[in-house]
Amino acid sequence: MYSRTLSRLGTPVALAVLAITGCASAERAVVNLRYVVEPSRGLPPGMKTLAVNPAKVGPTTDEKWSDMCATILTALVNESRSSFGTFDEADLAAAGMSTGDPARGGKLLAVDGVILSNVNVKVEKHVGKQRTMSGLSLWGGGGHGWGHGGGDVDTEEVETVTRNITVQTEFKLVDSANNKVWEHHLPPTFRATDRTKASPIFGSSQTEAELTPLDHIVASLVEKGAREFISRLMPCRIEVETEVFSSKHEGCMRGVRLLRAEAYDDALSAFQGALADNPDDHRAAYGAGVACEASGRYGEAINFYKQACAGSPDLKYATARDRMKAYADRAGQG
Repeated sequence: MYSRTLSRLGTPVALAVLAITGCASAERAVVNLRYVVEPSRGLPPGMKTLAVNPAKVGPTTDEKWSDMCATILTALVNESRSSFGTFDEADLAAAGMSTGDPARGGKLLAVDGVILSNVNVKVEKHVGKQRTMSGLSLWGGGGHGWGHGGGDVDTEEVETVTRNITVQTEFKLVDSANNKVWEHHLPPTFRATDRTKASPIFGSSQTEAELTPLDHIVASLVEKGAREFISRLMPCRIEVETEVFSSKHEGCMRGVRLLRAEAYDDALSAFQGALADNPDDHRAAYGAGVACEASGRYGEAINFYKQACAGSPDLKYATARDRMKAYADRAGQG
């Protein structure tokens, strides 16, 4: 959704570079994974109304991210209500509306339950160097142009900046009837870089225009933890878009092509053939995991994602593994 482009090349040299560096044998597929997760515990008996409080504001949580957390939680509960009939007669009250944190000026109404949360965000900036094309020497040798002495490509070292974003979330549902914590969820730490494709959920109280690219990535990480928490209480829909790239193995390339055709069983067989030749082919292992997840074979998907993680530290592999750990035993087609 958000991308950055850089570098500008003269046309003749650009064509030459693409011809040299392009990987004609690589295959790519974009796979949309969709399923429904049933709640592991559900709501307390008789709970019909909820309030969602903003996350606590502190050194690692500013007010914007606090409100973002409440917005995401509210959207997830409303999504469950509209899709699965959760809270048929509910009065979901979002922070900043009719209820909220009294310390932030909200008026707390009588509700059956309150969702509380913490969000801690850490951003690490890494500065590095890389070489990039900076200009062209169009005339080589005796100055007779292209083909007479050759053109030279000049390079220069430029500074590169990468941000690593770490988000730790914590969620609680407090039963107002006895003031006890009904459900407490502390997900694993979620990580991303500023190159990560973000796909957050937003409600009417927070528009995309108000957020920076960094905020979008933080929101996507908060949403992962919030969705895990909500899925423990009520039915939850999971929708993930992932890219699968092939290795140079013909079986892996065939598997990716079959993923594009949504022939998931055949794709799995092709990836398994590639893995039989090379168990360390992490791209084949990830493709096999995606084929299993797409076809509802969630237990098998975990094992393939673990195999991919063993072959490469790619964050995408770890994210898929953790997603299946959270949902495999409760997921169903829907």
